[in-house]
Amino acid sequence: MKTRKLTIPARDTNGFLIGFREVKALWECPTCGREMGNPQLTQHAEDGFFGQVHIWKNPCRHVALYKNLKIVGDVE
Repeated sequence: MKTRKLTIPARDTNGFLIGFREVKALWECPTCGREMGNPQLTQHAEDGFFGQVHIWKNPCRHVALYKNLKIVGDVE
């Protein structure tokens, strides 16, 4: 199965942004299992944190939220 290295928002248990983390995620749509679109870095600012996160558009048109990604592990 295909994986991708992504930068995603890191959140605490209350949902507040605490930074950013790099992860390896299984690159398939959580809804239908098809391969997702190409990730691109974009600027992100929230609660005083500024950085870049990956976004993408899925060919299947399903929205894959960061919290629904199948994380395989952190990038070292």
